[in-house]
Amino acid sequence: MIWLAMLVLQENQTVLTPATITNQGELLSPEDYVTRAAGLEKSGLTVVEVLVDPTGKPQTCGVASSSGSKDLDLKACAAAVLRGKYTPAADENKRPLYGILRLRVRWILTNVFDGPSGKPQSPPDIVFEVAKLPEARRSVQVALTYLVNEQGAIERCSVLQSSGFKAFDASACSTMKKLYRFAPAKDKADKPWPVVRMQRVEFATSQMPPRDAPAAP
Repeated sequence: MIWLAMLVLQENQTVLTPATITNQGELLSPEDYVTRAAGLEKSGLTVVEVLVDPTGKPQTCGVASSSGSKDLDLKACAAAVLRGKYTPAADENKRPLYGILRLRVRWILTNVFDGPSGKPQSPPDIVFEVAKLPEARRSVQVALTYLVNEQGAIERCSVLQSSGFKAFDASACSTMKKLYRFAPAKDKADKPWPVVRMQRVEFATSQMPPRDAPAAP
């Protein structure tokens, strides 16, 4: 159980800018559904993380969550590196930085890259349970951007898309800085770099049903 600290964000907060992809619709086509995986009728969700350098070039790609098919996972990373065109991350002064872009590939009989926009999507990257939410809500989501140092610690955090509640926005940043560490982001030469990351955080009450649970009659 996470107890929410009621913090207040400063007005006019400057925001770290995450890396973005500019040709999302060109990354995959139905022909990219790997023949062997299709023959076995495999499907699922691949989540990949692409390291984009300050010039917008992809450096590395890793599988953060497997679809259950190695072929599909490799295809997702290959498409992201070989076909992807990116805008680099930037700090609060718009200076380009390394950035980690998290892409979701939902493999069905066709394939779709879930959009890497700042809008919260389901499922979130991380969920915190709280005792109570305002306005009788069962969950709220906030999209955050971080500056993560070479050791994987969050140095700065800003709100990319608000939950609509300043206290929850501030608590999301403070809680993540306190509790969370990432694996260092390394380029092709295995050198670690400070990197901008984006993450979707959800606050949910203990009464929140499992996401796959059927709706009540």
